[in-house]
Amino acid sequence: MKDDRDLYNNKFYIISNCVTNFFITNVLFLIFISPLLLYIYIFEGNSIVVLLILSMMIGPALATLFSVMGKFVREKEISAIKDFFHFYKINLFQGLAVSIILNSLIVVLYHDIVYLGVLHQKTLTYILIFLLTIIILLGIYIYPIMSRYNVKIVYLFRISIELAIKKFYITLTSLSVIIIAIWALMEVQVLILGPLFGASFICYIISYLERKPIDELEERIKKKYESNV
Repeated sequence: MKDDRDLYNNKFYIISNCVTNFFITNVLFLIFISPLLLYIYIFEGNSIVVLLILSMMIGPALATLFSVMGKFVREKEISAIKDFFHFYKINLFQGLAVSIILNSLIVVLYHDIVYLGVLHQKTLTYILIFLLTIIILLGIYIYPIMSRYNVKIVYLFRISIELAIKKFYITLTSLSVIIIAIWALMEVQVLILGPLFGASFICYIISYLERKPIDELEERIKKKYESNV
């Protein structure tokens, strides 16, 4: 009887600890990108320049969320607040640089797609949609890799492109997870779960799916940078 009670208590602790960690990291992520969210909510993002500047905050916050969730996948235990602030300091500058590059490309492509759509230029519109999809797919690898390894940005993009192609089934699975999670949170009558757990849950699943290919990069990255010393 005691063993059953201990097992129940242990399971309850694991579940409650998991929920708490998801909640805390998700709230911290939202706090760090809150200027962008407030601008979109209040001003409806009517200035592209302001929107692009504020969207820079996504990079460090997203890389940090992947750092924390990646650690959670690997070690099964995290200190949500402590780890988030620790990894944010590490990811800050490179996260800003990557965010500027990716977000600029996304914004330019999106507005070109809208403009060409109005002009009924279907062929060019489809080409730009294809390019936008590629940028988004790269982001699925860029942020998790950056959250784990300190590499130069050019090399970061290169290995992200390589993984996105070589591990295409993981790429599509990760993209499907994002689409399904967003759809579920919007359609199912649990809208409150999106703001509370959405980002951390999606990052956890992607970190879990990409754990093996990203782990395999460790030796390769180590050799590359040792040879450059």
